[in-house]
Amino acid sequence: MLTALRSPSVTLAAVDVAGVRVLLDPPLAVTALAFVAGGVLLGTVSGLTPGLHANNMALLLASAASSVPGPPRLVGAALLATGVVHTFLDVVPALALGVPDPAMAASALPGHRLVLEGRGREALRLSALGSGVAVLLAVPLAIPVTRAMVAVYPTLRAQLPLVLGAVALVLVLTERDGTRMLVGAGSFLASGALGWATLDIDPAAPLAVGGVLTPLFAGLFGAPVLVDALGGSGVPRQDDATVATAPRTVARLGAVGALTGAVVGYVPGVSSAVAATVALLAVGGSGARGFVVTTSGVNTANSIFAKTQ
Repeated sequence: MLTALRSPSVTLAAVDVAGVRVLLDPPLAVTALAFVAGGVLLGTVSGLTPGLHANNMALLLASAASSVPGPPRLVGAALLATGVVHTFLDVVPALALGVPDPAMAASALPGHRLVLEGRGREALRLSALGSGVAVLLAVPLAIPVTRAMVAVYPTLRAQLPLVLGAVALVLVLTERDGTRMLVGAGSFLASGALGWATLDIDPAAPLAVGGVLTPLFAGLFGAPVLVDALGGSGVPRQDDATVATAPRTVARLGAVGALTGAVVGYVPGVSSAVAATVALLAVGGSGARGFVVTTSGVNTANSIFAKTQ
């Protein structure tokens, strides 16, 4: 049954669903959709722009939140939409830029290997499927994962240095040979030194929030890819977008990525790529295609859970 409830300022529609009365506010729904559409637009821009991270858009939204008309929770909805859409689209510049020469295929990222094989369109579809599975599982995972993390987080927080150290050790020890282990350990130490030297700096920036993170994100996520792309021979001719991986495998890897991303959304210092690597170790690995699906699932789930805490 649909009835109308009137007040001096607003008209609400009341819908009885299985004995539960749900109040609908059409003007608020339209406003919420407008905020979500704005978030989709921002996520599209950040996802397709090399070096522009979703957190850059989050800084913009945070700085403008006080002057935006409407309830603050709608700004949060726009922020969530920005992050989720970004995770669907950031694979496009990741695959299109920084593709190495064929002679360097052994050192290419899993997604780049697919591009070098002419399977770039398939990689885009695999990424979208992984992110889609994560979105579908985010709702049923929300309550159990949140309850579990609330229960264990005090212990996790107290032992966070040990947890992060163990994750870094696993990543280094799972490299294929001693040289790669040394390079991995050096990269880890270099990133730690960068954070140690820069995170306490407070530059005179146009935005009052974010500090040094905005230039760090642009430099770390954008500059290396663009510089590497200067020396590449371009993207080779691509074949059709047919997915060669079995649907059941895609669903399984996407589900593993979604669960892992939901958990690491509560763990500071663990990125989506790191979580995907650990997840693939747990399921036995599935090559470049498995990495693309799992990473996309982790990335999207991580974005959803990290922004809804």
